[in-house]
Amino acid sequence: MRIVFNTSPLIFLEKLKYLDKIFDVFSEVIIPKAVYDEIRAKNDESSKKIAELISMGKIKVLQVTAEGIVGLHKGETEAIILAKRNNCWVALDDLKARKVARSEGVKVIGTLGILKLLKELNLAKFEPEDLFKELTQVGFRIKKELFFEIFKD
Repeated sequence: MRIVFNTSPLIFLEKLKYLDKIFDVFSEVIIPKAVYDEIRAKNDESSKKIAELISMGKIKVLQVTAEGIVGLHKGETEAIILAKRNNCWVALDDLKARKVARSEGVKVIGTLGILKLLKELNLAKFEPEDLFKELTQVGFRIKKELFFEIFKD
């Protein structure tokens, strides 16, 4: 199963120390050039780790022309276009971008969906209460009720 990532799911998964687990689920991890540029613009630990995975060839960077979709950031637009062209999943957290991707016929998953998948596959072990606390500490925003609705058994 292949997936194209936008910036925020990569960053949040790395900050939570689950990014390495995605390679046990997805056979190919792709990011568009605009996402690569966003990651390179920062010089923090998460960006360094993602850059390392790119240099190792675990994450592929592909060039794409961002056209045909308006109203989104360049990285989101390119991610949706790449996922549509490659008939694969796209990882997006932004609600507007997720709606656009679905309207384009692209399968969408976000940071929480990936975390839930990792837990279901026994690739990640966490209690929802602890994960919610960690997510808020790294700047992930979600209503508490929605989070627990997603992670109920």
